[in-house]
Amino acid sequence: MTEIVSVRKAEDYEKGLSKAIDKVLSDLGGLKRFVKSGDKVALKPNLLVFSSPSKAIVTHPIFTFEVFKKIIEIGGEPFVIDSPGSGIPFTKNSLKSLYRLTGYWEIFKDYTDYLNTDTSKQTVEIENGLILKRVDILKPLLDADFIINLPKMKTHTLTFLSGAVKNMYGAVPGMEKTKYHSRFRNVHDFSKVLIDVWNVTKPGLTLMDGIVSLEGDGPAMRGIPRKTQVILGSKDPLSMDLAICKLIGLAYNDIPYLKVAIENNLSDGTYNIVGETPAINDFILPRTYHGKISIDPVSLYNYFVFPIFSKFLVEKPKVMKQKCIRCGVCVRSCPEKAITIDKVSAIIDYNKCIKCYCCHEQCPEGAIDLKRINL
Repeated sequence: MTEIVSVRKAEDYEKGLSKAIDKVLSDLGGLKRFVKSGDKVALKPNLLVFSSPSKAIVTHPIFTFEVFKKIIEIGGEPFVIDSPGSGIPFTKNSLKSLYRLTGYWEIFKDYTDYLNTDTSKQTVEIENGLILKRVDILKPLLDADFIINLPKMKTHTLTFLSGAVKNMYGAVPGMEKTKYHSRFRNVHDFSKVLIDVWNVTKPGLTLMDGIVSLEGDGPAMRGIPRKTQVILGSKDPLSMDLAICKLIGLAYNDIPYLKVAIENNLSDGTYNIVGETPAINDFILPRTYHGKISIDPVSLYNYFVFPIFSKFLVEKPKVMKQKCIRCGVCVRSCPEKAITIDKVSAIIDYNKCIKCYCCHEQCPEGAIDLKRINL
């Protein structure tokens, strides 16, 4: 069945946002179609790192709060939940710091008890997973009656797009995320992990913040904020990500997890956009995206017959010493323990590095760039 993806314009996070969200929900049959009075509703934004909303890395707190209020209005019981990137300790105190530094504590000032700090997890057995047999998921998320996925429209240096499907990877608690990067080193297999996590969590509704998006080398500090002035809604995260590809000029067959989903008959690649279709021209893609021919840089590095050629093909993380503050976030986020700290800056051991770009993603100072390091 072809799923609807609603696309509506929203100028900013103040003017007309509530009405734009109402239009999206109306296109999908109304909020009451999804949420009943008394339902415990988990709102899952993208809270990847400690970052101001102005940097367009996290789902804007005003966007999340507007959805939060609409659920209360119809008698639902919403709460906000996420597990940030592996560079941030997954503790109650760290989560409180995350909410403060991302602007959520201020916007939810009268509702801070609804910002989840429960770090408990539950192991879920997966009968027909693409690659996983079991996975740990945030328990409060599993206990919810309904999940609303609230991703941010962003690029991503590994998967090229950080959209609706990938946002649900935040359902995996804390450092658990790191082990999957280590176990599944090529992006094709890692994409299967993303699909399995999405299938376990099954958000019933996805509303995307694309008012200010992140282009370039996303999904974090090295990306570039850009006003795109759209919000999207769909029952199906795969359909939403396919629609985003159309909006920003990505070939969906070049998005590893979308390719995996289509190969496994989880999508036929079709969707139906309703509402508006604003052109988002010249959207800057990550440097790791090599055009219309799909190239998996991690697989090339690990499996190419002559790995020496990868030095010309694969962007590698490089520490910019003048920006590094030696905080150690990159050390904690690296699944292969390839990073150490000396007296000046972080040091990367390229013999251990698997090019997962977790350090690039998690660095709070944007001090890790991606470079082709030649012979």
